[in-house]
Amino acid sequence: MEACRNAAAHRSTWTVDVRRANHSAFNGYRRTSSPYSQVRCHICGAVWRTKAAYVDTLPDSPPRPACQACTRAAGTACRICHQAYCASCLTDHHHEGYGAPATG
Repeated sequence: MEACRNAAAHRSTWTVDVRRANHSAFNGYRRTSSPYSQVRCHICGAVWRTKAAYVDTLPDSPPRPACQACTRAAGTACRICHQAYCASCLTDHHHEGYGAPATG
C-alpha cells in the first residue's frame, strides 16, 4: 500500500473504505477497532492506511457492487461483459469463445 503522491490535485477524490477499523487474517477477517482508516484515491488508485486527522473530513466510499452470481461484495469485473463478480464466482464465469464454452 502506498499513499497518493499528488495530494494537492487528487484530494477531492479521496474516500474512506474502512473507517477506524481493520479486517485481517489474524482476527478471522472480522471487523476490529483500530486508530487507522483505509483511504482510497479514485484518480491514481492508491490505497493506504492512516490515522491522520484529515480522515474525519473525507466521505465514505460508495458500497461495492454485488456479485452477479452470489450477491456478496464484488471484487472485480469480467473483462468481456463488465459484470461485477467476486473472485470465486469469476473463475466459473465464461463466455462462448473465451475459456470454457458457454453451457445452456
